[in-house]
Amino acid sequence: MPRPLVPDRRGRILTAAAELIVESGWPDTTVAQIAERAGIGKGAVYREFDGKKEILGAVLDRSMRRMTAQVHRRVVDADVLVDLPAVYRFGVEALLSEPLMRALYLGDDSVLGDHVRAVGERRYSVRMDWLTGYIEKLQQAGVIASDVSSGSITRMLGVFTIGLVNAPGTLGAGTPERLTDTVALFANLVGAGLRGPGPVDVAAARRAQLALLEQLSDQLAEFEEPA
Repeated sequence: MPRPLVPDRRGRILTAAAELIVESGWPDTTVAQIAERAGIGKGAVYREFDGKKEILGAVLDRSMRRMTAQVHRRVVDADVLVDLPAVYRFGVEALLSEPLMRALYLGDDSVLGDHVRAVGERRYSVRMDWLTGYIEKLQQAGVIASDVSSGSITRMLGVFTIGLVNAPGTLGAGTPERLTDTVALFANLVGAGLRGPGPVDVAAARRAQLALLEQLSDQLAEFEEPA
């Protein structure tokens, strides 16, 4: 007689893994522990994921989806155009509210260990392509200066974002306050240096902003789906 299907088995696995990572750290978390916490057999975990690396990637993607949803809500609720510094501020506040993403960007190896550094190269490359299109729309709307190529701006933002992930390995673990100050300073400098001459088409800029967030959310949903 076949075993009954477990409702939302994948979601239960990810929730269990996230809880164990925060409690014990990823290096000390085992697939057997995840299965026990999720209330399923170890073999059921392997029917959803090939191994620990894939579980970690899916857990981080789910945290990214929640972060994106939080930023999306704040952009939608804003009464005025949300400029680049504000988007970065929303982003870092959402990041600090997610324990796993917070550990990633603060370099807390007791939580995530070294394994996380290898997660996500493909995600970055896809996201950067969409970011270029978003920047081009902001240039057309007069928000960002059009005399700098969108590709150069995208690369600069990508270098900064990826650099934040890798900085703790070189500069040492950070703190929430230091991360917030660093991101705010970068965003303010970029916002001032790339400010367009105007006039600004606020409606077009807002449409571009929301479209990017929706694309990012859709992409993360695809990554979370089983292969």
